[in-house]
Parts: sequence; structure tokens; C-alpha cells
Amino acid sequence: MELTPIGVISLMAYAVAEYGPGIFSALGLYIVTAYVACIIAFIIVMLIPVWLYTGLTPIAFLKGIYKVWLVSLATTSSAVTLPTTIRVTSNDFKVSDSITNFVVPLGTTINMAGGAISFSLLAVFVSDFYDISLGVGQIIYLIFIATLINMAAPGIPGGGIVLGASFLSLLGLPIELMGPIAAIYRILDMAYTTMNITGDSAAAVLIGESEKRR
Repeated sequence: MELTPIGVISLMAYAVAEYGPGIFSALGLYIVTAYVACIIAFIIVMLIPVWLYTGLTPIAFLKGIYKVWLVSLATTSSAVTLPTTIRVTSNDFKVSDSITNFVVPLGTTINMAGGAISFSLLAVFVSDFYDISLGVGQIIYLIFIATLINMAAPGIPGGGIVLGASFLSLLGLPIELMGPIAAIYRILDMAYTTMNITGDSAAAVLIGESEKRR
């Protein structure tokens, strides 16, 4: 941990010296793309299914989940946000305690919607930056590796930096960009963590409704 800042600064210095200041515009586009991807995934994967299956309107869902977002945006930690996620899922969305207390903590460990976006976007960004084409076999391998790493991801701030470098290494992609990405990762992590905990709550709501229909 003590050597991490030195490593990040070294990677940043190398990237800027190698590619020039233009790398910062690429990073800006990366941030915008990450947030757009998270918004699209939230609407298609979470908001609409919850609405159509449970009848919980988007406004009602947003009124409850924003309380969780405030904590996730401030802490970028799924683990720290967990008590708030449980409380909102149980009290605001009226999911039974038995389902909430099982699904939400389990989701904090393995249901990483934001992590899926993170690793996929990272691979595409790096491969595009270096003009490396990803074949069908590599994309399938990417999905497989991203799924496994995602399930092992720690719910702590900045955990995706180390996992991101490992992910790129497994794919055979350069890791030099992880330095500049680490410098802006807090901004990215705010979106990814928010997606993670939103997915946990949405899953609990959907499962709760399915149990009612039995």
C-alpha cells in the first residue's frame, strides 16, 4: 500500500511522456462513456424490469434508491453502503427481511453490475487506445475472466484498480494506462459502486415479488 502512489505516479509519467497531453482528453471521454453506460444499464437492466414485473413505478423506485446513492457516491464502497441498502430495500420497497437479509449481502459480493461495466469498458478502452482488435474468441474470454474477477472484487474504494491491472494482464493488453486511470478512478468508482448496490436492491425487489406470486 505504501508503494502504490509511487507506482501510480510512475505509470502516469510514462503514459504522459509516451502519448502526450492528449491522453487526458481520452480519459475525459472514458469517464463520459462510463457514466452513459451506467445510466443505460440502470434503465434497461434494473428500472424497467422492476417496473414491469413488480408495478413499482420508476419515480417510486428512484425516491427510495436515491438514499442509497448518496452513501455510495460518498464512500464508493458497497460494503459501507450495505446497511443503508438493506434498510431502504426493506422499509421503502417493502421486501421481506428474510429475502433482503439474504439477497442484498450476497449481491454485495457477487452481483456486480457496475463491475461488469467497469471491466468491459476498460478492455474496450485500452484496446481502442492501442488500436488492438479483439476477436470473437478474445471477447468470449474477456466475458469469462471479467465474470470470475467480478465475483472476487472487494467492496472497498479503489479495489478495481488492482483488479483492472490484473484483468488487462490476463487478456494480454498493456497495463500502462492503469496509471492515468488510477488518478481518475474515484470518479469512475462512484458510478460503478452505485450501479453495484442498485443492482442488489433491484434483485431483492424482483425476488420478493416472485415469492409473492408463488
